[in-house]
Amino acid sequence: MMCENRIWDKRLKHFSEKELKCKGSGIIKIDIRFAEALTILREEWGEPLTPTSVCRSPEHNRKVGGHSRSLHLTENPVHDTWGTMAADIYWGNWKTEDMKSFAKFAYSLGFSVGLHNTFCHIDLRSKAGLNKNVFLYGSWSGKFSPEDIK
Repeated sequence: MMCENRIWDKRLKHFSEKELKCKGSGIIKIDIRFAEALTILREEWGEPLTPTSVCRSPEHNRKVGGHSRSLHLTENPVHDTWGTMAADIYWGNWKTEDMKSFAKFAYSLGFSVGLHNTFCHIDLRSKAGLNKNVFLYGSWSGKFSPEDIK
């Protein structure tokens, strides 16, 4: 089950097509489980969220140096997904306490969380047969650690 281009707007009403689509191909293909969880996260968080990367075609993922097994992939050859299962949420201008609260909240809702200086990577790797986790995702100089989130 997936949300493709025109279906996304009903389930992901808090996010624009521009935010969700692959920056290379324009494809929107999101696993319905992730679409529903992302909507719940946004509604329960109660504040706008700005995704900087959601869907990635395999070609675009290679172009941007993404991992070959990335959960951002619209077509995943390794994991049992029906589309994208990840999003990077911009938090470059957030206060540290809000960053930590968001990461803890996302983790409490079942998301894995990757900490980066300018964004928080969230995914539903547990739905793809992987262990839920909190990890460093590239550059991180924050004032809290993955252990503070669990």
